[in-house]
Amino acid sequence: MSEAYIEAACAHYAASKGVFSYKLQGSITGAPDRLFLLPFGRVWPVEFKSERGRLSPRQKLVHRQLAEAGHTVAIIRSLDEFKKGLTIQLI
Repeated sequence: MSEAYIEAACAHYAASKGVFSYKLQGSITGAPDRLFLLPFGRVWPVEFKSERGRLSPRQKLVHRQLAEAGHTVAIIRSLDEFKKGLTIQLI
């Protein structure tokens, strides 16, 4: 599956669960693909990758900086993986 297909399917699934997502476009190079806005003011940053997709060096740097600020970026490679991750986030 392509990265775009996975991202679209996950965004649609999140919306069906009442979770708003914001696609980050033209912002910081290396930023996660989407932010999912969860209940109680929580944010879940997600990077979508195809099965064999890799993070670029810039993505690794930005994700590390976000982790240092307390925001771990999830790397999602399938809709099933996203569903599991979202379920955990909503607990």
